[in-house]
Amino acid sequence: MFPSILSHDIMEENKEKGLFQVRSYLGCLDEGFKLATRHILPMLRFTWPSLAAVAVTAGLWGALFNQFTVAFAQWMAATEPVVLSLPLLAFLVLGVLSLLAESFYMGNVMTALSRFADGGTWASLKFGASRGEVGRSFLRALTFIFIGDLVLWLCLTPCTLWLGPYSVWNSVVFCVLTLAFFVPYTMVGLDYMLGEKHDYFRSLKRMKDGYLNWGPLAIVLFCGGLIMLVLALVSWLPAGVLAYAGHESMMGVLGGDATDLPASVPFLVVFFFMLASVVTSVFGWLTLFPLAYLYGSVETRKKDLAAFEAEERRLQEM
Repeated sequence: MFPSILSHDIMEENKEKGLFQVRSYLGCLDEGFKLATRHILPMLRFTWPSLAAVAVTAGLWGALFNQFTVAFAQWMAATEPVVLSLPLLAFLVLGVLSLLAESFYMGNVMTALSRFADGGTWASLKFGASRGEVGRSFLRALTFIFIGDLVLWLCLTPCTLWLGPYSVWNSVVFCVLTLAFFVPYTMVGLDYMLGEKHDYFRSLKRMKDGYLNWGPLAIVLFCGGLIMLVLALVSWLPAGVLAYAGHESMMGVLGGDATDLPASVPFLVVFFFMLASVVTSVFGWLTLFPLAYLYGSVETRKKDLAAFEAEERRLQEM
C-alpha cells in the first residue's frame, strides 16, 4: 500500500498545471522556470528551424561586424562628408533579417506555449506538422515586435538628434519609455499570441490590464530578464573579445600597421556570434514562460470576477 501511495504522490507532484490558474507573480516565476528547464530537449527539437535562422543571421552580423565598426569609426573621425551607402544598406538589410528571424523564433516558442495553454499538458510537438500554426504565430510576433520597435524609434530618434548620440538623457528617455510603455505593452503581445481572438487591435485594449498589473509584469520581466542578461553576457563574452580584437587589427591595417591576428579569427567571430545568439535565445525562455503564466493568471482572475459579477446581478434581479 505504501509504494502505491508514494507513486501516486510522485505522479501528482510531477503533474504540470496549465497556464490558466490564479497564481502570484512568485508562483508564475517558479512555474515558468520549471517549465523551461523540464522541456529543454523537446523545445529544441521543435524550435530548431527558427534557432537556425537566428544563428545564420547572427553569423552574418559577425562576418560584417568589423566592416560596420570601421566605417562608423571613420565617419565619426571624418572632417568631410563620408559616403556610407554600402555599409548602411547592409546594416538595414541585416536589421530586417534579424527582425524576421526574431519573430520566427518567438512565433515558434509561442506556438508551443499556446498548445500547452489549450491542453494543460506538454504535447509532443513536431515542427513539420505545425508549420501552418507556426507561420501564423510568426506573423503575429512580427506585428507585435515591429510596432514596438517603431514606437521606440519614433521616440528615441528625435531625442538623439536633439540631445546628441552620447547624451545621458537618451538613457533616461529609454528607461522612462520602457517603464511607461513597454512593460504594459507586454500584455498586448501575450494576449495577441496566446488569447482566443488573435486580433491585434482588440488585444491593444489590453494595455489597460498591463497598467493594472504593472507591478507583477515589471517584477517578472526584471527577474527573468536579469537572469537572462547575466547568462547572455557570459555567452557573448568570447564573441565580443574576438570581435574587438578584429576591429583593432583592421584599424591598424588601415593605418599602415601589419596585423598579428591569426587567419582563423574571422571564422571564430562568426562561430561565436552564432553560438551566443542560440544560447541567448534559449535563455529567453526564462522570461517568456513566466510571462505566459502571469497572463494566464490575469485572464483567470478576469473571468472569475466576471462570473462573480454576473451571479451577483442574477441574485439581485431575483
